[in-house]
Amino acid sequence: MAIAAMVEIKHKKVATKSKLLDSAISLPITFFYIALQYLFLGSAYLFALAELLDFFFTEAPFIMRSLAISLCWASLAMGCYVGTAIVSLVNSLMDDSKYKPWLSGTNLDQYHLEKFYQLMCSRSRLNFMNYLFWARRYELKGRGNV
Repeated sequence: MAIAAMVEIKHKKVATKSKLLDSAISLPITFFYIALQYLFLGSAYLFALAELLDFFFTEAPFIMRSLAISLCWASLAMGCYVGTAIVSLVNSLMDDSKYKPWLSGTNLDQYHLEKFYQLMCSRSRLNFMNYLFWARRYELKGRGNV
């Protein structure tokens, strides 16, 4: 999310510098800026899914492995639903305020995606701290004390 925020800030700077803000003309910016954020996002999903499946497969009792793996997929799905709920919440809060909406409008240059990505980055930091809290208290069962 931090990379996505930086890419959006770069997008705004290039659009402003090129005087193409609110223009239908393509910006003189390479695709690789966006590819970088998708590379990191895709890698994060890949590593998280692989580790979650490994954790549930090795730590769950044998007769509960299929249930544990289905809970892994359900947790990823819930993450997508929570993300959608956050977008809806931000839209409703910003549309009713005196500030410019972050995520609604007809022109991408008028959005404040960088603020939304920074909000998501903060949420990710909180998620990571929550993970560290629980991970430090958990004792591995399936692999012994590695």
